[in-house]
Amino acid sequence: MAKRLTKALRGKRRWFGINVNNKFSTRNQLAEHLNLLSKEFELTKTIRLMDFELSSGGEFALAIIEVKLQDSKLLRANIEGEKAIENFGIQSITTSGKIRLVRDRLNLTKKQ
Repeated sequence: MAKRLTKALRGKRRWFGINVNNKFSTRNQLAEHLNLLSKEFELTKTIRLMDFELSSGGEFALAIIEVKLQDSKLLRANIEGEKAIENFGIQSITTSGKIRLVRDRLNLTKKQ
């Protein structure tokens, strides 16, 4: 059995809480779009979708994505502005090194 990497060797990441355009009504649609954005922004690793939750009315959705630390500044610069949701379909709401903090800020519960 392979040894597990220590925490320091696993690489740092950032978790982004994002607002998602209502044209993405399923998790798979958003995951495909995030793969395209990863290529467009030339990120070192594809964006990983962790949580996806539609609002009760369906007018918007919230999601949590994982990005490598070295890619986080580039991604944040592109998806932080007011026009980001129109240009890229997503807009950053919050970011942290801990997913628990992002979930708390978005009032999302951990899926079991």
